[in-house]
Amino acid sequence: MEVTLQAAIGMLLAGAKITIILSFFSIFLGFILGIIVAIAEVYGGKIVKGIAIGYENIIRGIPLLAIYFILFFSIPIMLGIGMSPFLAAIVGLGIRSSAYQSQIFRSGIQAVDKGQVEAAQSLGMSNGQIIMHVVLPQALRFSLPAWMNEYTIVLKDTSIALAIGIIELTARANQLVAVTVEPFLYYGMAGLIYLAMVLSVSYFAGYLSKKYKIKGVGGMIRA
Repeated sequence: MEVTLQAAIGMLLAGAKITIILSFFSIFLGFILGIIVAIAEVYGGKIVKGIAIGYENIIRGIPLLAIYFILFFSIPIMLGIGMSPFLAAIVGLGIRSSAYQSQIFRSGIQAVDKGQVEAAQSLGMSNGQIIMHVVLPQALRFSLPAWMNEYTIVLKDTSIALAIGIIELTARANQLVAVTVEPFLYYGMAGLIYLAMVLSVSYFAGYLSKKYKIKGVGGMIRA
């Protein structure tokens, strides 16, 4: 079957759009969960901290593909609650990313000067107020470079979602190769699109790092 170059580029760009959407929602879900886990690890009691550490270690130890299969195949059989492939891909990748993001945010939280926390306590601020208004604003700025690096990892790991039927960039390349039998051309084009996306994120990360760098603390922490 004949596929024009213009049509092939259109298919790959359509797949790249799905890749970007999937990575955006996944990193956002991972961000929310990662913040919660990091706060629990630093400020939680013995039981809460143990649960948070256990969650982080367990999720980091399970391959992303296994998480996808559990969400998309096993849970519907066990609980009778099904997920669409796209939702399963977002939840699976978001959960996996949260375990790594929690490490990033925990490092950022621990980097905040304890003197500022003590000063806030002396002013009568509650623990919740200290976390929200003193610790997190600085911790997020400390964590930004490592967090942006995690986003590039999530962006590339979206390719694994083809295993549950998501037609993202890699899946589009597979379709083109199956039809044209030109793997070098279409996998190469897909690779260049991934590279362009990753370099764009890296450039944006550098810009944000300079813009939101905390002055006087020797730069931002890299994990």
